Amino acid sequence: MTGGRLSPWLLAGAMTALYALGVALCFWKTLGADVVFVAPDAPIEPLPFGAEWRRFLSLPTVQNLVLLLPYKFAYEGTFWVDGYVMCLAAVFLLRGRGSSWGAAWVGGLCAAFVGYFFTLFCAGHRGVVDALAVTCLCFGALLRGVRTGRLRWWAALGLFAALGLGSQADVWFLVVCAVGAYGAWLLWAERPAWRRVLVGAAVAAAVFGAVGWPALRHTFVEARATRAAQLQEAAAPTPAAEAAPTPEAQWAFITGWSLPPEDLAELAVPGIHGHTSYPFDPEPYTGRMGSETQVLRQHTIHIGWVAMALALLAFLRRREPEARDLWFWWGLAVAALVLALGRYTPVYRLVAELPILEQIRAPAKWFHLTGFAVAILAGIGAEGAVRRFGARAALPLAAAAALCGALVARPYVFPLDLAHNALTRAVPRGAALYDALGWSRLRAVCRWQGIPLAETPAQAAVVVTTQRPGVRALATLRLGRGLSVALYRLPPR
Repeated sequence: MTGGRLSPWLLAGAMTALYALGVALCFWKTLGADVVFVAPDAPIEPLPFGAEWRRFLSLPTVQNLVLLLPYKFAYEGTFWVDGYVMCLAAVFLLRGRGSSWGAAWVGGLCAAFVGYFFTLFCAGHRGVVDALAVTCLCFGALLRGVRTGRLRWWAALGLFAALGLGSQADVWFLVVCAVGAYGAWLLWAERPAWRRVLVGAAVAAAVFGAVGWPALRHTFVEARATRAAQLQEAAAPTPAAEAAPTPEAQWAFITGWSLPPEDLAELAVPGIHGHTSYPFDPEPYTGRMGSETQVLRQHTIHIGWVAMALALLAFLRRREPEARDLWFWWGLAVAALVLALGRYTPVYRLVAELPILEQIRAPAKWFHLTGFAVAILAGIGAEGAVRRFGARAALPLAAAAALCGALVARPYVFPLDLAHNALTRAVPRGAALYDALGWSRLRAVCRWQGIPLAETPAQAAVVVTTQRPGVRALATLRLGRGLSVALYRLPPR
């Protein structure tokens, strides 16, 4: 530290500590070794290290890398690691465009705590979070590749794109569309030599193909088949397996979970329509986000007051030459917001006719790009304060962004104690358990405690099932507020 300035490394350490403090404040009740938050769509199968390593090699992603950690850390680790990766993605981009370190870290903290990204832990959308964070690194790599022509940045572009694809193909594709638009804007604004761009693009494609081949195979074989089955089941529920979905049914399928216009009020007032659709939520969601058959929401769309205020301040720098990309990021934020409305805007009828996009459901996913764009604008808006007061001015701004994000996300943390419950008291040591209900949360408790699951009831000492004559109840297992199952021992034969 010299002349009142913070060194980049010291600033990075301070900002990293602010991110960790924000995470700790949000998840304080679940930081115990045997307490996790409710994340229904985030199952993890504990495997030997060798098997986990083979899984990573077969599908290289950041989340599969996190799964190499011990099971009790990996369960929550992906969300926390990817939050920091998203922070670094914004810092990487803002520094590439010439922002100061302080302003870049402010934008990074704003990106990490965007509600629709950060609170997805409540839904357990591990793949969505991983694909978003890693693929957003492509923006910074592309910018550096176009500006400098150095092949290492083009190689990084291919690497980040490959690592993001294996996590969640549909979200990855939406981000890649935005990256493509950013590339087109850079070609117009930077006027780079075409030969350098073509060589760089070839390097990026080669790296993407080499690293991303497992993800490509997974996407075009397994993921594509899964989506086709979902469409067949949801859009054409007929006994005839070969029946094709009608246009109306397919439209209903892909526009489920569109962002209702009235939910936009949550940008100003978090939780104005409640928080989640879980039955144990003390402030349940009262809006209409969901499909035609059910209302279901497990997140917030609040971007953050700090991010929105700084994004508006970015307008004050609109005439500065280094802020000429301001219009691209505002355009992306607005365009993605309109597309997130889905069925509630006629524009989406045109989007639904495009290849690939015609099979991507949940238009609200577009809002992820709005959140990232606003965070970049926040970094641009913070530049004025950093220039005037120095890098130290970035610390309170970043702290405010982390505090706001943590407090907004805290109502979405539902602690689940996997150690002190009736299951561990009722099941004899070493005895197997048979789960006739198929509840993923019960299986999570068993995995957490090392309780083996039997393949048939006859092999089990304890069975989780429904009440039957001649079956004696052992105990009631509470799996969270309002959720419980009974444990029964099979009658002797």
